[in-house]
Amino acid sequence: MSARPRYSIVIPTYNRAHSIEQTLSGCFDQSFKDFEIVTVDDGSSDDTLEVLNRLTDPRLVIVAQDNAGPAAARNHGMRVARGEYIAFLDSDDIWLPDFLKQCESALSLDKNQLLYGQIIVDRGVNRYWVKPDIAIQHGESIYDYLYIKGCFIQTSTMVIPASLKNRVSWDESVTFGDNDQFAIDCFQTGIKFNMLEKPQTLYADAISADALSQLPIFDGTSEKYTNFFRWMQTQRPHMSEQAWHGFRARFESVGLARTAPLKSFRLLLAARKAQAMSTKGVCRQLIQNYAPRLYRRLVDQYVKLRGAPLSAFTS
Repeated sequence: MSARPRYSIVIPTYNRAHSIEQTLSGCFDQSFKDFEIVTVDDGSSDDTLEVLNRLTDPRLVIVAQDNAGPAAARNHGMRVARGEYIAFLDSDDIWLPDFLKQCESALSLDKNQLLYGQIIVDRGVNRYWVKPDIAIQHGESIYDYLYIKGCFIQTSTMVIPASLKNRVSWDESVTFGDNDQFAIDCFQTGIKFNMLEKPQTLYADAISADALSQLPIFDGTSEKYTNFFRWMQTQRPHMSEQAWHGFRARFESVGLARTAPLKSFRLLLAARKAQAMSTKGVCRQLIQNYAPRLYRRLVDQYVKLRGAPLSAFTS
């Protein structure tokens, strides 16, 4: 390949022999075809590399590195990427066919922006829901959006101009919370954020002990979870007190519920007093903190009863 592709899709993968082909199929099936896929194998011990090497599409670029974590793999992928824009995708998530087409429509109006989207959450109950509910507003602090409103910017929906990779990277000391870290660092450059019109990313959220997103359930006191808090301390000068209380209630209180339950509860009360969390939100967080598996079952049941079929998003 000599011509510069429009998009470089960066996919870090580790021990995903069972899912990587499905993720890649979602890329190959895109209605917009001008892209390369930079897949970085992060020292897998299963057959992931063998699965990748069986694929023959010339748009697939396979990179292997010693195990160093997803942030290092994404940074490696960004260095290799040749596209005008870099899109991030995790190896257990799937794009619907018009993801890149939507990006093209948005970029035709403004070529210098960070795009992100809603996700279609798959909790393994055969029903689906979409989040976040609202987009970040022009001029709104990203800290308020993330930690007062409780929204998020999910990695597998993010698309950035390639020029941004010279200014922002994934912090390799952060494990859980790396999507917040990257989005916040991008926000600090002054780039405009724009949420895509329709959800086009199927997000795998079935319960799994090896999913970093589920560390609050399985290992909320581990270094992999708490290293994010040290990074967030560096952001405190940029945050309102309200957003800081919201962050601590939504994240720090989780692990403290196991080791210092009274302190955990006080963080929730402080967030409520600062109006960073509603009374309903505090009650929900209490269940999530002190009975995470029960909370998981309750939400699964709610989605099973009130969620939409996948056809609602694909038709």
